[in-house]
Parts: sequence; structure tokens; C-alpha cells
Amino acid sequence: MDYINLLQKSDVVGLGEYLRNHDVNKEYKGQSLLYWAIHNNNLEFTKLLVHQGADVNQCDRLGRTPMLIACYFGFVHIASFLLEYGADRAGCLERAKHGWDGHIQTEIIDLLNRWEKRC
Repeated sequence: MDYINLLQKSDVVGLGEYLRNHDVNKEYKGQSLLYWAIHNNNLEFTKLLVHQGADVNQCDRLGRTPMLIACYFGFVHIASFLLEYGADRAGCLERAKHGWDGHIQTEIIDLLNRWEKRC
């Protein structure tokens, strides 16, 4: 089974098997596995990939980090998880201010502001 089918079915067990034969940082259709998990707002896949060694700061072919993708779409739970695992916050506030379909991602902005106070 290919990665996208596993992701669409949210087959975490299948992902574990997939990762036994594939590099966790490999690209699938020009993007990292982690990119696809985040783009599909799949926290379970995101967690498993990161726990298996996915690079939380790996840029995609357009220079975007996983954190930038999460901030742009307003995926607060994924962004929070990525921050806990050392995700770079560079550019994230700007991405949240100009999020998906022109939306301001206020929850992401709040998360980034809270995180800034922790550091």
C-alpha cells in the first residue's frame, strides 16, 4: 500500500509497517511524509513520523517548514506538538496572519505568543 492510501485511511498500523521499509524523511510526490501528514491535518501520523525520526524542520521544495504549513492552515494541535519537538518558529507569525484563504489564524497567533513567553 502506498503512503497516501495509508494517510487517507488514517491507518497508523499500516504506517508503522510502511516505515519499516521506507526512510521516514523520504519524499513522496515531491514532499516529505511529514508534510503530507500535516497538510491532511493528521495528528496521529504527525506524531508517529516525528517519533520515528522525521525532521520537524525539513523544508519542502518551496522552502516551507512543517511548522509553517501548520500555521498557515491553523492546525493548532499539530503546531503545538511540533513546537514541543523543536520546530523552528521563523516566519510562523506572518504565515498565521495570512493563513489559508485569507483567514487570520488567531489560535495559532495565541499559541505562538504563549510559546514566546515560555522561552
